[in-house]
Amino acid sequence: MSISDSESSAHRRKRSEPRDPAADPSLCGHWRGTNGDFHRNRAGERCSAQVIDGTHNCRSHPGKPLTKLKAEGAVVVELRRWGLTGYAELADPGETLLRLVTQSAARVEMYARFLAEAVDAAERLQRAGVAPESDLLEAETARLDLERVFNAGPVAALIGHTYAGTQTSGVIATGEAIRGLAKLEAEERDRCANFAAKAVAAGLAERMVRASEQMAALTVAAVERAMARLGHDPRDPAVRAVVAEELAALAGGPKTIEGVAA
Repeated sequence: MSISDSESSAHRRKRSEPRDPAADPSLCGHWRGTNGDFHRNRAGERCSAQVIDGTHNCRSHPGKPLTKLKAEGAVVVELRRWGLTGYAELADPGETLLRLVTQSAARVEMYARFLAEAVDAAERLQRAGVAPESDLLEAETARLDLERVFNAGPVAALIGHTYAGTQTSGVIATGEAIRGLAKLEAEERDRCANFAAKAVAAGLAERMVRASEQMAALTVAAVERAMARLGHDPRDPAVRAVVAEELAALAGGPKTIEGVAA
């Protein structure tokens, strides 16, 4: 028996070996049903059937109409492709903003480089046109450089000509316009930056609220310890009423008595 035959035989044997649902999330018996027990087959063992993509159920344990289960699984699979299957895989808004800024800066530098090349070629072409003693080869080289900048590479991917037909001249270029894909990409980048900025702002607001809550808890604990050291029981309703009244007054701002802050 050759090496390839033995490898093929081992592969078939491995495929025919039963897989353990307890250790394989792709098998139905790895998951629990609505009753809290693992999905089991007729023999009472954990079900070893393959789950439907995006779900925890096989065809024999759908728990709902099979068509609905498949539709829900398809949604999960698509979201998984987007990276939206859990917190650990979600994009960090702060990092996203930094990447967008970095990418935009790199593109600005690239566009500036191509614009500088175009300006240089245009200036050389202009000098060749106004100087009678200029070399025709230099003028042709400048013209070709100018065409290369605008008709090849990133510039050609961003800008395209608009055309119109006439009875005398046929189809002619009438102007330039941003290509649809470039416009769509720019709008999507702006939308992504806007969402990321809002997410960052929401995260900062949440952190501020959390910090305020922690400070309030520390303040209450400090007041209770101080009251206890002075011989007062912080659990005394009268003491708690006085503390609550003072805290309410503090939250409402300083009181003003005859134009003087109390």
